[in-house]
Amino acid sequence: MTSMGTTMKVMLVLAVIGVVLLQQLSMLGTSFNSNINNIRNLAFALVSSKPITQRLDHAHFLPLTNNNKLHQVKVIVDYAPISLGKYAYMKVYGPNRTLLKISSSQHGVNTIAPGKAEFATTISDSTIKQVSVYIMFTDSLRNANYSNPISINLNLGQTLQPPTPESHLLTH
Repeated sequence: MTSMGTTMKVMLVLAVIGVVLLQQLSMLGTSFNSNINNIRNLAFALVSSKPITQRLDHAHFLPLTNNNKLHQVKVIVDYAPISLGKYAYMKVYGPNRTLLKISSSQHGVNTIAPGKAEFATTISDSTIKQVSVYIMFTDSLRNANYSNPISINLNLGQTLQPPTPESHLLTH
């Protein structure tokens, strides 16, 4: 019985190390469409018995229409299972990897439809032309990660909407 308990502890430690490594990879990613991002977006948070999976639905980094000195970073993700997606955060980094903003809600995820969460923040430094965005579902204290990470690099004026499987089939 002792060897079974030791085996479970080793597996848990390895799972935690794997999640940490996946998070580090997401911070180092340079292109949303790169192979490393595709692998990362298929990953699960192994520390949770029911991991949340998320995928990019929409992202943009655009000037606000009423004020050209302010820029909006907005990301919409699809996630499942819906019942577990209660808390999440979005970190926005500048081109030199300086943390610019952390966006999260003390009341939980801003859902715009079942299984669809929206994250948005305003960048007031008009000299910033590139940002890296990192999104993770977490617990209410933001101590444990419950999803695969999403990491996106955006240039000012850029909008991303990944092709749906249906549109991919139509183009071939």
